[in-house]
Amino acid sequence: MESRNPLLAVDNLSLEFRTRTGVVKALENVSFEIKKGETVGVVGESGSGKSVMSYAIMGISDPAARITSGRIVFGGISLFEKSGQELQEMRGREISMIFQSPRTALNPIRTIGSQLEDVIYRHSSFRGRQIRGRALDLLNQVHIPDPEKRYRAYPFELSGGMCQRVMIAIAISSNPWLLIADEPVTGLDVTTQASIMDLIKDAARERNMGTILITHDLGLAAEYCDRIIVMHSGHVVEVADTERLFMRPRHPYTAKLIGATPNASRDLAELSSIPGNLPDLRAELPACRYSERCEHLKEDCLEPPLPRLETEAGHLVACRYPL
Repeated sequence: MESRNPLLAVDNLSLEFRTRTGVVKALENVSFEIKKGETVGVVGESGSGKSVMSYAIMGISDPAARITSGRIVFGGISLFEKSGQELQEMRGREISMIFQSPRTALNPIRTIGSQLEDVIYRHSSFRGRQIRGRALDLLNQVHIPDPEKRYRAYPFELSGGMCQRVMIAIAISSNPWLLIADEPVTGLDVTTQASIMDLIKDAARERNMGTILITHDLGLAAEYCDRIIVMHSGHVVEVADTERLFMRPRHPYTAKLIGATPNASRDLAELSSIPGNLPDLRAELPACRYSERCEHLKEDCLEPPLPRLETEAGHLVACRYPL
């Protein structure tokens, strides 16, 4: 994987779901890149397409999903040209994922140690006693106290934070090139959130991994991400370096998201809300899917194609009239 090329390139990816009530256009012309060693946040409301996009990258989309256009290139190779068996081999070894709910992702009737050992056996050259040693080492790396005891424990015997640490251990066990963390701290207390995010950050730095952090928490993204991708209703509406995005958001939706995010310097009375709801993705939609909620709407905003402007170097915005 040459450093001059992106680790991951998603190019004009469109995906739809065929349901009993119609076709849901979940992603439309999604494009972005991730560099090796870079942490990129993907933010937006629930239903904006963040997790759908990550499942498409992993090749684990729902059977009802169909990719209608675009491509995903990882390490210079198109993932769409890989067979199902080849993708299965890549998952866990070269691309790993931390799922939203560790209690759901972990098998409730198997011990933590056996689940770790399965992944190590599948994606490494460790064998015999080496596998157990590697598993215990990973539990120690993610700061689980008394690894021997937790190795023999079942998921229901651990706290939510401990289960999430186990998921991180499983995800980094094969030193992947790319780690996707899908809402990795949802439901955890603030102190545990910080320790989990620090673990992910340290693992990425030590292994020079590219990391995609999917979150609805802009504060979290601001603290841990080099760049941020903003999604709304299956569109990427803005991409910029973290500092630049917060200093000068160019898309109206990004500005509203930031305005609705509490911080230490802002009074609660200053927080703003985002009007309206996400559009019905089964309907015929205008070029800009944010148009019905936008206070700056002009007549030609509804006409295709949706423009993608580079307002500054590396700052992209999908808006005909950026702020």
